[in-house]
Amino acid sequence: MKSDNCHSPSLFDKSLPWLICLVGMLFYCYNYFLRSSPSIMQNDLMHTLNINATQFGTLILFYYAAYTPMQIPVGMIYDKFGARFVLFLACLTAVIGLAFFAGANSFGVACLGRFLIGLGTAFSYIGVLKLASVWLPPARFATAAGLTTAIGMTSGALAQKYLAKVIEVVGYKPILHTALIVGIVLSIAIPFFVRSRPKQPVNPKNAMQAPMTTEQLFRTLKAIFTNPQMWLIGIIGCVLYLPSIVLLDVYGISYFKAAHQLTSQQAANVSALTLFGWIVGGPVIGIISDRIKRRRIPLMVTSAITAMLLYTIFYYPDLTMSQLSIIAFVAGFCCGAHPLCFALGKENNPLAMAGTAVAVTNMFIMMGGIIFPPIVGKLLDFHANGLHTYAASDYTFALSVVPLGIILGTVLSMFLKETYCESHEEMARKKAAKLRVLEPVAEVTN
Repeated sequence: MKSDNCHSPSLFDKSLPWLICLVGMLFYCYNYFLRSSPSIMQNDLMHTLNINATQFGTLILFYYAAYTPMQIPVGMIYDKFGARFVLFLACLTAVIGLAFFAGANSFGVACLGRFLIGLGTAFSYIGVLKLASVWLPPARFATAAGLTTAIGMTSGALAQKYLAKVIEVVGYKPILHTALIVGIVLSIAIPFFVRSRPKQPVNPKNAMQAPMTTEQLFRTLKAIFTNPQMWLIGIIGCVLYLPSIVLLDVYGISYFKAAHQLTSQQAANVSALTLFGWIVGGPVIGIISDRIKRRRIPLMVTSAITAMLLYTIFYYPDLTMSQLSIIAFVAGFCCGAHPLCFALGKENNPLAMAGTAVAVTNMFIMMGGIIFPPIVGKLLDFHANGLHTYAASDYTFALSVVPLGIILGTVLSMFLKETYCESHEEMARKKAAKLRVLEPVAEVTN
């Protein structure tokens, strides 16, 4: 007869870890909305703040200026203070930033708001991974990470699809005020639902590992930044992510309206289709890459196709709505190869450095948000001779940096060291074994 202490876990006990992770995922969705919504509000924001395209690009920069450098230390902060406390403060910071941004009538206040939003939401994705690592079995970690990305991008796609019409009716400020209320509710929900760790560790081996010290972090960073492959991977990842940062997050909807004579709703639909293609392409291309045991070839092929499709969009303005939609979806699908850069970053470094290597890769990638929106804005103003209204030719001229960047990424991909989907340690073992086999041959030859 079994004792009462040996009863099987209840449905609540089984669901609790996923419920806790779900709250973290909702914060990531909130981050995705806050990051991408300015693209839908561009014209209204420029009118309210009385700014040009260069300043609008700078406004976008302030989000990434906070978000990007925080990608490395957030893991250590979570380890030291726990997910519950850090997630709550991060969400509250993003909400305070949104309050500044929603109420801004000047460029400086709006920039401050975007900076605080970027600072708070920098903790969103890593926060979900932290929760998943302590609450879910190791075999469910990849599922949680993939689900988080899919949910976040879906929320961005749905926002772009439906918000444009709402903004045309009520304006952008009521939307931001509603998002402010949602953020306040989420900030309250985090300490109520989230717990930093279970009473009984799901993975005791990981639970006993001490967090990395500052000295260890700097040694790890030195090893990563002196690895030439990491710089190559970082630059490739940065330029291959430009369709998201420059088109989807900033200028895409305005471009489709100006160059292809689409309504706000049609432009938002095309942009959303690109995101949906990205959502589908990510796991499909990832599976193909794992099956063929190659990283470099999928990156090269998909980036080359993406560049050709973007040039078609930019230089064939007579495309029908159906043609434009199909091309946008396929381009988004090909962009789904972009996460392979994270796999390359992990596989080019020892397993002990894997987390930091992925964080550094993400930092390189998000640097595009600091560099390129102001450049595109400057090119827009230059081509439009300083006017605040932009024609199709202005957008085509400025946005040409996106396919040019992808072509650069395609060329640089040829110089990547193929990892064959193996860890750094496994590749080192095979290289050592090969040398041991060749040594006797060399002796006989001598």
